[in-house]
Amino acid sequence: MDELLEQFLIEGRDLIAQAADDCTALVSDGSARQAIDSAFRAVHTLKGSAAIVSLLPMESMLHAAEDLLGAARSSSQPISAAAARALLSCIDQCDRWIDALASQGRIADDADGIAAGISAQLRALAGDSPAEPGRVPTRYDAWAKALVEAEGEAIAAAGARGQRLSAIRYLPREDCFFAGDDPLALIGSVPGLIAVRVAAREDWPLLDQFDPYRCMLAIDALSTAELADVRSVFRLIPDQVEVVATGPALATPEPAVIPQAAADPTIRVEAEQVDRLLDLMGELLIARNEFGTVAEKSVRTGGEASLRASGATMDRVLRDMHRAVMAMRMVPVDRVLRRIARMVRDTAPKLGREVEVKLQGMETKVDKAIADALFDPLLHLARNALDHGIEVPDRRLAAGKPARGEITLSAHSSGGQVVVTLADDGQGIDPAVMRELAVKRGLHSADGAAALTDEAAMQLVFAPGFSSAAEITDLSGRGVGMDAVKAAVERLGGRVVLDSSPGKGTRVSAHLPATAALTSVLTVTVAGQQFAVPMDSVVQTARISPGAVRPVGTGEAFVIRDRTVPLLDLARLLGLGGERPAGDLRVLVIEGPEGLVGFAVDDFSSRSEVILRPMTGLLSAVPVVAGTTLTGDGSILFILNLGEVVA
Repeated sequence: MDELLEQFLIEGRDLIAQAADDCTALVSDGSARQAIDSAFRAVHTLKGSAAIVSLLPMESMLHAAEDLLGAARSSSQPISAAAARALLSCIDQCDRWIDALASQGRIADDADGIAAGISAQLRALAGDSPAEPGRVPTRYDAWAKALVEAEGEAIAAAGARGQRLSAIRYLPREDCFFAGDDPLALIGSVPGLIAVRVAAREDWPLLDQFDPYRCMLAIDALSTAELADVRSVFRLIPDQVEVVATGPALATPEPAVIPQAAADPTIRVEAEQVDRLLDLMGELLIARNEFGTVAEKSVRTGGEASLRASGATMDRVLRDMHRAVMAMRMVPVDRVLRRIARMVRDTAPKLGREVEVKLQGMETKVDKAIADALFDPLLHLARNALDHGIEVPDRRLAAGKPARGEITLSAHSSGGQVVVTLADDGQGIDPAVMRELAVKRGLHSADGAAALTDEAAMQLVFAPGFSSAAEITDLSGRGVGMDAVKAAVERLGGRVVLDSSPGKGTRVSAHLPATAALTSVLTVTVAGQQFAVPMDSVVQTARISPGAVRPVGTGEAFVIRDRTVPLLDLARLLGLGGERPAGDLRVLVIEGPEGLVGFAVDDFSSRSEVILRPMTGLLSAVPVVAGTTLTGDGSILFILNLGEVVA
């Protein structure tokens, strides 16, 4: 990836996040001077960065946003809510283009038209005349047309050779010499020059008034080089140069095309964290050397205590190193939540909704793998909140609510977990309606549905294929996708909590592990093969005499602590077959949705801490298997998710 582009993608996302925060604050309070100043600085810097990488549509659009914010700064007048929302639309569009650059290496062909439309809206709100629709405004159309007419022969010759020309207008700053610029040398370094015209921008002063350190030049030029190559010459002074593609007649600027850029694989790491990891590496090397010395001595003298102490030291260092590496992988959730907020703002008008998005806890950090996987379930929740949660303005007003709905995206840390919540102030979920739909869709009988508590009735939204929407749309009701939300969060080792009040709104929270930490597992033997089960899913282990197992219907059960527990044969569930070992049964007891469930295994083995590697690719669809890990002898150990068996 080009170094400038790579830096732009990193810096651009930070600037967009800052500008979005400021513009969101201005929607609520347009007189917040600190937010206006901060937004102006972010937009101004982003505009300059866009010019450096030759993103003309983004540059022109941000120029209009900068003018609006600059006018508000100089006049001390508040920014209207409509202007703040227009600024947010501008920032959201920049965010989309940066995503496109990162994933596809280019922005869309319609970028010029989009930029022109948003620029016109911003200028109208700032009190300026709107720009010509469908075209990115240029400041020097007149000079470019004059240059085309004056250099017609050169253009014709280039056209005969199949070349397309770039027209350049360079207006050096009056104090450019003090910045170390040499305008003539700079224009001379442009590749493919075929014509250069140098003139004064204004009448030359009298000799006694002449200032030799003031630059008064206006330089026009034609080049056969590509636009990107020409602009790269002036990348450090983009505000002094205008470059357009031209031919027999003036053409609009080409949409920016940037070399292919991969999706953002980077993590920002503080220097202190790298230093800590380096220190731990040093400790580990010392511990390894000590272990080798102690092991050699133990062979000769039988010093088992020293060997255990040295092993404990290595274990401590490895744990500290693991924590240090996991800390380096921690990233703020703001990037994910901002993308969801952008989607809400884009989609709400298409559905006839007016929605304000609030973001809270953006600094909360989570493991990068979890942050990357969090987008899809949150996207389902946001779509459902828009389509079946937030009412249209007329219905909200009739219900005594503000016409504009509110969706809040928040995150906070709780113990070793991160809780990410999407809440709306819409119509909520009506348990009575859910009971009717359960009967209609065959999930419950009439009596069974009537016996459901309000909480149980609302939980039906997580049933596969269940929808409370009256009709199917592109963004259907709270049932479509909710089972996918639950499954996605559970795959990450989390759980989903739903809370809703009819007429008041709905809150859905995903409780997720903050880091992909070490997982404590219990190794068991099933049909002669070893598997592992996460310890946090095991309620207890037990030995049951064969006589304590009783047939119940088509299955088996046993009694433990005065509770009847169904018994399942894990070997048969895994398709391994085989006979149960003679003697007492070894049973794993876990907590299922309907209560305790026992799994018969051949034997229990050791308890250990491992790093769980989730299944990927085609193997990600394998049921019951949560992931794998490596054992001490290098073999692969499958880690089972027994909760899927009884779900």
